[in-house]
Amino acid sequence: MKKRLLCLILTSFLIITLTTVGQSNDYPIKKENGIEYHVYTVQVSEGLFAIGRKFDMLPAEIIKVNPEIEKGIKAGQKILIPLKKTDIDKKSEKSSSDNISSIGFIEHKVEKKQTLFAISRKYNISQEEIGKYNPHFIKGLTVGEVLKIPKFDQENKKVEIEKPIIAQTVNTQIKTTLESKKNPILHQVQPKETLYSICKQYKVQVADLIKLNPGSDPQLSIGAVLKIPTETEDLKSSDKKNDSIIANSNVDKNSKITDNKVIRMAYLLPLMLDSEKKDPTIERFFDFYSGALIAINEAKQKGISLEIFTYDTEKSEQMMKEVLSNPELKTMDLIIGPAFSNQVSLVETFAIENKINTLIPFTSKVSDIDSNPYLFQFNPGSKAELEFTTDLLTGKLSKVHIIFAEIKGINSLDEGKIWVDTLQIELTKRRRLFSKMKISSNDSIDFGHVLKKETKNLVIFNTDKLTSINPYIGYLRSRINEFDIVLFEQYKWRNQSEIMPSGIYISPFILKTDSSEIKGFNEKFTQFFNKNVEVGLPRYDLLGYDLTDYFISIMNKYDGKFPNKVGSFNYSKGIQSQPKFERSTNNSGFTNQQLYFGEDKK
Repeated sequence: MKKRLLCLILTSFLIITLTTVGQSNDYPIKKENGIEYHVYTVQVSEGLFAIGRKFDMLPAEIIKVNPEIEKGIKAGQKILIPLKKTDIDKKSEKSSSDNISSIGFIEHKVEKKQTLFAISRKYNISQEEIGKYNPHFIKGLTVGEVLKIPKFDQENKKVEIEKPIIAQTVNTQIKTTLESKKNPILHQVQPKETLYSICKQYKVQVADLIKLNPGSDPQLSIGAVLKIPTETEDLKSSDKKNDSIIANSNVDKNSKITDNKVIRMAYLLPLMLDSEKKDPTIERFFDFYSGALIAINEAKQKGISLEIFTYDTEKSEQMMKEVLSNPELKTMDLIIGPAFSNQVSLVETFAIENKINTLIPFTSKVSDIDSNPYLFQFNPGSKAELEFTTDLLTGKLSKVHIIFAEIKGINSLDEGKIWVDTLQIELTKRRRLFSKMKISSNDSIDFGHVLKKETKNLVIFNTDKLTSINPYIGYLRSRINEFDIVLFEQYKWRNQSEIMPSGIYISPFILKTDSSEIKGFNEKFTQFFNKNVEVGLPRYDLLGYDLTDYFISIMNKYDGKFPNKVGSFNYSKGIQSQPKFERSTNNSGFTNQQLYFGEDKK
């Protein structure tokens, strides 16, 4: 069964490592100097970060074997990927697993709203193991049906691979432990166990286990024997600088560090790590998360204590329900996500029931924003954009001649049409004059009778779909020598090829970003992830960075009790966005009201 929670550990060299299941069985194998490698062919637009995810490896590990790719890779290039112990020992692992004997079964009656994930957690057993003895459940669980749950002897107890592992605390002031003065416990590694699950089992720090077992890493050999510390004492500050798990850093003297306060954040993102099909639309969420990791690392450098939990929510409501069933989510200071509007209502309910501040970073379709005081909506939405545009057209652009180009046949539910119809109503209320004309691709196109030569003509179409207006752009371009024509553009159109020589737009993103800040961020991004940043507007890596930095800053400043302070929090550090959250009533959520007016002269 798929692993839902990614265990994240920050180090001084790599920000965070995702624990995933590598897809490494379908590639040719080559043996050199007694070592076996996968021969992998680089795909189009693929970076080392993406390749590393496939094989559960860090970019640095791949570069070490292929030093020629340190400065970059290209499509079609063949590189070597060393087989991990999990690949080499696959047969022995299977054999070891087969030798674990069951001593009977427990009968479990499925309860209302109970998921297979929750049942597996209850009995500390993998979901695959449940499926092995209950093949009928593949079509879904039914309330009241009885499942056979295998019992194993305690000596050879199955290891639960889905059980969430608490993220390592990122805190330069955390106390770590020295080697035990007493004889350590000896632990034999079982199938599917990791270094981190063992640490959780014995309630010891990963750093301490490594100190007792030099050379240990998360991919342990089945049957290996580890020493487990049994007595601990605090490390002196001078010992911390060499700790390989909890990084040493220079603490910003201006940063507020709360004693014993750890900020706990969860990311709910559709990373689709277990999907066999590559979905290019998902890459933007990896970019968002990558930017967030850079902000997290910078916070660590300031001495801020963080625990980061990341869940692959995929795209379905059912998966979101399973994710929200994890008990540790109820202990979060902030949740960031989800990405898709069909999952938002579930998260909204979870936020208000558990009183957890939650940022919805992408969609503006947040139905409970007016009644849920724990929600933060970054995308301002049509209401805020409408007010901003009305003020703009009755203020700074009050002398512009507005032409509403109404394309016949546009669906009445088209969001662009609804927005334009409402804008006309608001302008009429303020006695702002404008012209209207009906157009159709079946008729001859002629704006000549409404265009004015003595002033600027702003053309606003009644749809936000670029494909619907494309048939009319050619005509407008043909008249720009006679008339001063400006197109009202959607921000998302700016990723397309040139539309009109002149256009205006509004967005929650800064119009002219600081080139030195962008350069510095890009260098960090390439350093950490060994890939170039993606081109596009908006940049999702910058969005992840700005939003994560904003909320860490305000939580650190106000000790987690930030909702009442949001209005007075002046945030100017954002590279691409500098959100300004406001609420309409004392019981409503917060919506970003920071919008910018942009004008292009191409």
